[in-house]
Amino acid sequence: MLLLSRRWAGGVVRALLDGVERFGEVRDRLPGITDAVLTSRLRELCAWGLVRRVEGADGVVRYRLTPAGRDLAPVIEAVEDYGRRHRTLLRRLRP
Repeated sequence: MLLLSRRWAGGVVRALLDGVERFGEVRDRLPGITDAVLTSRLRELCAWGLVRRVEGADGVVRYRLTPAGRDLAPVIEAVEDYGRRHRTLLRRLRP
């Protein structure tokens, strides 16, 4: 829970699970995230061993989930399923 409790961390992992790889693509999938926060989350996820930063021969940086990061797929899917099943309850929790 500590890994995913950081704001936007779960969204970043979800985007990478969906095959998104470039910084701008991840940012586009997460409306409202700032470049600074995304940079911070990607660095943390890399430090935790969940994401790998890969610089290609073309100079393009891509982010990919490690096997440990991919193992989060069922966790992310379970949280999304919970959200779908309890949408009404969760709407009441929003500020």
